[in-house]
Amino acid sequence: MREGTTRMRRGLLLFGSCLLLAACAEPGDVGSTGAALTSVPELSNGRSTIEDRYVYAPPDEGSIEFDMTQGFCLPNEFCFRGLEGEVHIRIDYSKSANTVDLYANWTEGAYPYRQTFSKDFDDSTAFNTQPTTVSDGRWQMWMMGSIIGRYQENAYYDATTLDFIGTRYDFEPIGPRPWPPAGTYFPVPATATRMFCTPLFESNPDGSGSAHFTFNYDRMEDMMGTPGVIALIIPYNLCRPDELNNYWTQTRLPDEMYMSWDWFLESIWNGEGIGVASSYEPFPKPAYLAYRDATFIGWGNMYPQEIPRPMRLDMRSFGTLIEEDGINGQLDPWPAGSVDLCGGGL
Repeated sequence: MREGTTRMRRGLLLFGSCLLLAACAEPGDVGSTGAALTSVPELSNGRSTIEDRYVYAPPDEGSIEFDMTQGFCLPNEFCFRGLEGEVHIRIDYSKSANTVDLYANWTEGAYPYRQTFSKDFDDSTAFNTQPTTVSDGRWQMWMMGSIIGRYQENAYYDATTLDFIGTRYDFEPIGPRPWPPAGTYFPVPATATRMFCTPLFESNPDGSGSAHFTFNYDRMEDMMGTPGVIALIIPYNLCRPDELNNYWTQTRLPDEMYMSWDWFLESIWNGEGIGVASSYEPFPKPAYLAYRDATFIGWGNMYPQEIPRPMRLDMRSFGTLIEEDGINGQLDPWPAGSVDLCGGGL
């Protein structure tokens, strides 16, 4: 028992500075499921006090536009960085009409038509199965309402091994697994991304095309009619707190997780920004990808903090802007941890 306690203390020491472990003293103690930690400082209302106007995205009724870039990917994912053409996004929204319309237009070569792409290695984890090849696929876009900003979820860890064991969506009554015995696990708050998918689409044979999707302003649903998916970037073991990995919820989210367009506007005004990404999907999509994307990632961008072409985000260096390299292929995994808090101490 002493060894397990020592391992947990070492792990929490450094990981606390990364993920604000002071919040672990709040509801959701050791062995408690707790609730999602969503309390945040007061949000900005989006109105410029200098210009006396809404510089980005006025409330209730409006339109935003931006161009997509390549390389909007995480480590481990197959990342399209050598596509031709351009992709332009326009989003019109009306609270009075209860509509949000996403318009996408792209030029020749932007979204390849029914081609085959394969990864160099399997990026599946114990929580998410991933396809290694997609043939004769279709495309999908992902509306990202918050990007590692104000929204948090508890990540749960085994109190002895310090292994990540899941989120509340992996356990009953939402997920399939029973909770472990009280006192054998503890929560760590982690910032999360909330997103949902459009219906599948495809290009013309030359890779050009357009798409239009309409959502309800007050209840934005994915292709399956659900609230979508939550994604986290977390360590899978707290002994190596700076060794990160990708995680997506695997089960249907509860109804209280539906986003409205007001949530997107709050993210814009609050400085987090929103995003639109795209993925290349098996057709038809298998059941394990019902609510999340295949990790074959194409065009994407954020708003209002747009990434200009030919630059892309390098998430291995925590969002450094680097130039596109023109390669379609799988990205390296997240870097190995620089410390092992359970193998030798601080």
